Amino acid sequence: MKGKLKKAIKKMETKEYKVARVDKSEFELENGDIYPHVFELDDDISVEDFQKILDLSKENIVDHIKKIDKINE
Repeated sequence: MKGKLKKAIKKMETKEYKVARVDKSEFELENGDIYPHVFELDDDISVEDFQKILDLSKENIVDHIKKIDKINE
């Protein structure tokens, strides 16, 4: 399991997710991948603001995976 977590951490740290479009129900990445929001957004949000949210979310996920990896050592 340790090797898989380390690979996941490395992949997430180096992968860039560039937002191309966002609306109330979904967002699209530059590579064409489209993801629905977990809930519909109440307000319009700019691509730049949503990019900031996505970047911070990625950092939080990486931090959580690192903590799990440290606990499992």
